[in-house]
Amino acid sequence: MPSSILAAAPAPVALPELTFDGIVAIGVVVTVFLILQIRRSTPVDLLFVGGLVVVTLAGVISPNRALAGFASGPVLLIAALFAAAAGLRTTGTLDWVGAVLLGSATDERSALRRLAFVAPVSAVVLNTPLVAMLAPVVIEWCHKRNVSPSRLLLPLSYLTILGGVATVIGTSTILVCNAQLKQVAASSNYPANFAEKIEPIGLLEISYVGVPLAALGVVYLLTLAPRLLPNRTDLLSDLGERRREYLVEMLVQPSCPLIGKSVEDAGLRHLPGLFLIEISRDSEVLSPVTPRDIIASHDRMVFTGVVGTIADLERIPGLVPAADLT
Repeated sequence: MPSSILAAAPAPVALPELTFDGIVAIGVVVTVFLILQIRRSTPVDLLFVGGLVVVTLAGVISPNRALAGFASGPVLLIAALFAAAAGLRTTGTLDWVGAVLLGSATDERSALRRLAFVAPVSAVVLNTPLVAMLAPVVIEWCHKRNVSPSRLLLPLSYLTILGGVATVIGTSTILVCNAQLKQVAASSNYPANFAEKIEPIGLLEISYVGVPLAALGVVYLLTLAPRLLPNRTDLLSDLGERRREYLVEMLVQPSCPLIGKSVEDAGLRHLPGLFLIEISRDSEVLSPVTPRDIIASHDRMVFTGVVGTIADLERIPGLVPAADLT
């Protein structure tokens, strides 16, 4: 072999030595993901914060850098939207949203078509909090019509993801990356010629690619995806007669929107895993309760059923557990 060819061959690149910090970082990451797989009941937020504490105490990162993420604008925005979603659920606003979005849907296919409107909304609302807001609405609709929630929750998740790639504010990941680009551009820790080339992503810069992909994805979800969606048995049906039943007494406050409606019109007749067995009104007790009985202020309604479904009653405005008022 000619010596000129040997001289032109590049020198082998030496691999960087794995330091103590690198070993700790890799070990924490692997441990976190192993726990997620082995003990799925472990709270994810607690697990990741625990990993952050370990790498901080080990000196892998400084305390200032460890806490910097909690002061990030996009992170605070996402957290605020989750708090807003919880508030909307507590006040009953999501029930109104559910009536508007899925109220006229009579079957699974019509509900899926109405959920397609979530995609354009996700282009201007962060998709993760949007799913947190709409998931209870979809689950409640599925329970009332004996539809497996998995048939609609998976499309809901993908519809929000597809809509989120249409703009820079639709997905939390892109929003965080854009904030990092702004930080690099404004930082003095990088060479001037490098920082000048870094520009934040424009609001509609990714729309040229994102919108066509979102449109194709929505068409696929409405046409072909329903054939592949799982039809998992609902937990309430799976438990059958073995489920453990509970009793709870709910008080109808004067501000409750159910006042003046019959039991059936109020949607309390066919609750999944829950049954209204008695209404106590002053000295009168209505038992058994018929679908035509009218709900009045200060009624005490006794329900029996599983705990998860009883908790759904507390989302109705003006309907509170009687035990909380004693």
